[in-house]
This record gives sequence, C-alpha cells and structure tokens, in this order.
Amino acid sequence: MGWPDQAADTLQSQTLRLDLSRVCFPGASPPIREKVFMKLVTAIIKPFKLDDVRESLSEIGVQGITVTEVKGFGRQKGHTELYRGAEYVVDFLPKVKIDVAIDDKDLDRVIEAITKAANTGKIGDGKIFVVNLEQAIRIRTGETDTDAI
Repeated sequence: MGWPDQAADTLQSQTLRLDLSRVCFPGASPPIREKVFMKLVTAIIKPFKLDDVRESLSEIGVQGITVTEVKGFGRQKGHTELYRGAEYVVDFLPKVKIDVAIDDKDLDRVIEAITKAANTGKIGDGKIFVVNLEQAIRIRTGETDTDAI
C-alpha cells in the first residue's frame, strides 16, 4: 500500500471516530447528564409557625430557604367575618410557603424537622410536597447541583 492509500485509510478512520455522545439529532433526546439526586421540598404552613420551622431547619444544617406569603384553603375552608355590619366569607386563609432545595440524603431529616416544628394538632397545619430537582445553579459562581445548594 502506497502513501496515498495509507493517507486515505488514515483520513477515513479518523473521520469515522466522531464523538456522537454530544451530538443531538433532530427529534432525538439531548445528551444525558450525570444523575444528581436533589429534592425541592415545599411546605405550606401557618404563618405563626415560620420562626419555629426556620430554627428547626437551621439546627439540622439547612443553609437557605425561600419564604413566600400565600393564601389558600384545604379542609380548613374559610371562615365568616363581619365588616361594617355585613357578613362575608373569607375563602382564602393566609399561609406561608417555604421552599428548600436539598441533597436527597437529607430528605427524611428535613421532613421531620418541618413536621415537628409546624404541627399544632389542628386542621390547617399545612402540607409538605416533595419533587425531584433536576438542576441547581448558583448565579454568582456558576456552581451547579449540590454544590449550588
């Protein structure tokens, strides 16, 4: 085999060594990221229990939470109020929503901390929702996933 044939074989074999793991064809799924196990825990609680829950989460090492004032109702429904002699129904009750992004391994401890701190034993204590968190990014540093939470 002469020089031109060897060069052609080399070129052909190099051409066939495409890294298809980063190529996304139309209609195909994007490349698979390494699986990271994080959860987003959302708790809806009575407003006066916020400090207790924040303290309880802090004690187990939770570094940050997001708190939002919300209104809603569940089994507790609303209640009737009197204003200037007129009776009206208040459908939505004030609540506090707490969002916490955590490493999957901390889930049971976080749920226990919120449950113990928010529990009054009465209707309307709230709910906890847990969803998988696919990705987290710290804007300032670019850190991702568990390093960002």
